[in-house]
Amino acid sequence: MIAKILLTLSVIAIAWLVIRQRQRRQALIASQPPPRVMQTAANGYWRWAGYLLVVMMLLGSSLFLYQAWQDHYRVVSVLVIDTLSGNTTQYQARRGDVEARRFITLDGKEVSVAGNERIELQAATDHRP
Repeated sequence: MIAKILLTLSVIAIAWLVIRQRQRRQALIASQPPPRVMQTAANGYWRWAGYLLVVMMLLGSSLFLYQAWQDHYRVVSVLVIDTLSGNTTQYQARRGDVEARRFITLDGKEVSVAGNERIELQAATDHRP
């Protein structure tokens, strides 16, 4: 029980010393005059270089997002090949609608591919709107 009381008192004493030291340091800093900051032309160049870098990053990100969006809506020919018989069936779909084992055609049909079939994508030669 006495150990708990001594531990609590020692924590209070250490906290009091830390707070007192901070107050002294703040009083010392407040009594000194603020340092003068010289504005140079180089600071202005660095600022504009930073702005230019941010603008370039925004433009690059916008271009990347636009190309990803454009690729998502690109029309592709989807060949479904039956590996057992060798029969192929061709569909047209948007690239973003093609997933691992299923896709949605331009007509709105949802096609699920069986385990013994595989999917190949090709650039569409002509697409139906």
